[in-house]
Amino acid sequence: MKWWIMDILTKADSFLSGIYKDYMKFVKYMGVGVLGTAVDLAILFSLVSFFGMYYLFANIISYSAGTVVNFFLNKRYTFNNTYKKVHFQFMSFAAVAAVGWVLSEILLYIFVDHIFMDSSNLTIMISKVIATFIVFVYNYIVNKRTTFKIFQ
Repeated sequence: MKWWIMDILTKADSFLSGIYKDYMKFVKYMGVGVLGTAVDLAILFSLVSFFGMYYLFANIISYSAGTVVNFFLNKRYTFNNTYKKVHFQFMSFAAVAAVGWVLSEILLYIFVDHIFMDSSNLTIMISKVIATFIVFVYNYIVNKRTTFKIFQ
């Protein structure tokens, strides 16, 4: 890599570390979150569009699948966690995710039925993306402080 690119990256790393020392964990968490969200959205879209499932019921299934993907990728990649008793750790992650799911359901309902007042597939997907972003922040903060810190 050219020396000036390395210089820019070094300065950016120093700057971001000054703002938030664990910024790389957050960046990794976001990357994993994109994958988990893709799984979540693909399943939600499939269940609503192809199987005609009510969007709030479909959200239960899609959110659960995204949660499982997120747990295993975050455990290994984001937090490089080697705790052997995965079931205890997953229960903690699932408890955090359950609160996130309730928040997701509430937000999805509010956006689809009260703000947009339209239950088309596009509205459901847009509402899901907005709800996912809000839940993402909650999940990161709580999982960082509990699931992947307590169970090390």
